[in-house]
Amino acid sequence: MTCLLEAVAELTRAGAYLGALSLTLDMPEARQYVNAVLGACAAMPRHPSIVNTSIVSAIQGHYGDHHVTDRTAGSELWINPLMAVYWFFQAEPVARRVMYLEAMSRTGSYDEVMTVVREWLALRGSVRPERPLPL
Repeated sequence: MTCLLEAVAELTRAGAYLGALSLTLDMPEARQYVNAVLGACAAMPRHPSIVNTSIVSAIQGHYGDHHVTDRTAGSELWINPLMAVYWFFQAEPVARRVMYLEAMSRTGSYDEVMTVVREWLALRGSVRPERPLPL
């Protein structure tokens, strides 16, 4: 989380941060999103989206280890209100921060994307340890 907040601060200094908003159930667009996610899950019951169902859970006010799909069984989730926040940035400054953008531009499939990410992580070596938020 601290790396994310550092990145937002950097992009803010660069003038690339455009703001944020929270999806709430009183918003017609949020209700449509919830209905779309639930509809997609019903249409493809063997492949519900973990990301989208987690966002829906946050919009609905759930918190902590809340599961709506068997796909997350055996894992611990942290559903929280931040999942319903959408952050907006200018695309080009965000893309310039991606250190493997050149390699990513040559991909054409999910597997190729994952190969680029794995290779970059392997070359990168050690990763700075995550610091807890000073709350």
